[in-house]
Amino acid sequence: MGISIQPTRLRTGRDKGPVERYFRTLREGLLQVLPGCKGPDIHSRGESPEDDAFFFLDELEAIIREWTAAVYHCRPHAGLVDPGVPGLRMSPAQMFEHGMARAGHIEAPRDRDLAFEFLQTMWRTIQHYGVEIGRRRYSGPGLPKPGIRSPYGGSVKYGWPFQVDPDDVTRIYFRDVDTRVWHTLTWEHAPATHMPLSEDALVFARKLAAAKYRYPDDRLAVADLLER
Repeated sequence: MGISIQPTRLRTGRDKGPVERYFRTLREGLLQVLPGCKGPDIHSRGESPEDDAFFFLDELEAIIREWTAAVYHCRPHAGLVDPGVPGLRMSPAQMFEHGMARAGHIEAPRDRDLAFEFLQTMWRTIQHYGVEIGRRRYSGPGLPKPGIRSPYGGSVKYGWPFQVDPDDVTRIYFRDVDTRVWHTLTWEHAPATHMPLSEDALVFARKLAAAKYRYPDDRLAVADLLER
């Protein structure tokens, strides 16, 4: 039924009060009238419920879906009220229509890659080793080969746009101008981190390495930072 499961604390009913209340509504409104229902305890199960008909999971799911759409959503609910109309009780379906009439339809983004558009854009040229941003080198599949002319002009002539997340500089993102597919480019020292690394953390690590080593590099800086 598309329901996700999240564990709760043992013997702590208040952690899932709304769920338990709906289980009761479902049991009293539908399940207890189905043949073969055993009820919530031995006092409610009847004499021989196993002698009655039983349902396969897909059949029971279809019954619950039909009951939810035809009965539960169309039955007035004590908790669904309009403060402007005292005494009016509405069903879930009526409350949904009421909300739509007041607020309208909210269009949710359908593109799962939309988040990349909100990251910081850095314009860089492509070299034989990949791309360099903030003294970090990135490479990966999907990166145009060196020598391919950038279609962008103006102040960013010859440059390509890369999306950078300052909270995790172990990777950057590049969108193919022809296929519009996003590609992930990995920092050359990312395998040694095994975790996200922010821009601020890397700057701090570089300062520590500069004070400790005569010839510091990012590999040493990250290793020392992870040991702290």
